[in-house]
Amino acid sequence: MKFFVLLIAGMLLTACANPTVEANVTSFFTPDLAGIKGKNIVIRAHPEAKESSLEFLNYRPKIADKLRLVGFVVQEESPDPDYIAYVSYGVDGTEPRSTTTSSPMFGGLGLGVYGGSGPYYGGSIGRTYNTQTWVEYNRFIAIDIVEGKTKNSPNPVRVYEGRAQSAGRCPTLTGVFDEVLDALFQDFPGINGKTVFVSIPWDGSCE
Repeated sequence: MKFFVLLIAGMLLTACANPTVEANVTSFFTPDLAGIKGKNIVIRAHPEAKESSLEFLNYRPKIADKLRLVGFVVQEESPDPDYIAYVSYGVDGTEPRSTTTSSPMFGGLGLGVYGGSGPYYGGSIGRTYNTQTWVEYNRFIAIDIVEGKTKNSPNPVRVYEGRAQSAGRCPTLTGVFDEVLDALFQDFPGINGKTVFVSIPWDGSCE
């Protein structure tokens, strides 16, 4: 009996666990990134067509806050910035993928008589399975930081490339933008040339 009580309690705790957003974060950077403290930077959308969109205008202050925290001075009106952060984001254009999971359904515990001497609890465990299917979407944020003096060059000099990708049920980036951005800037600039898995607490809302 004690085993079943612990089992059910564990299942309830799992069901009540706080939701999270998981992201794979990859970064590449040059030694020049170590000298960004106090350098001014502007934030631009990529592609440029997104520059005036209300969505980007909503995201830009959040990105600016992150850049300030790692040492940049964000000056959007600077005509000759030290660096430019080009930001792209959205939901991957590939077809969303369907994911199916199966979990055991635990049979009812029946009250009976064991040897005529007292009650016992019986019932089958794990004999049937509950199958759930949902669609996952690949959301992403990418930031490239280049030297401002090379902005008009065919090959601007990059000092940082960061990518955060997250697969989940929210069909748009808006509902998880803050969490994916947090993942991208966690331990900035990250481990050069490595992909790390980051889990960020989430309120569970796609709005």
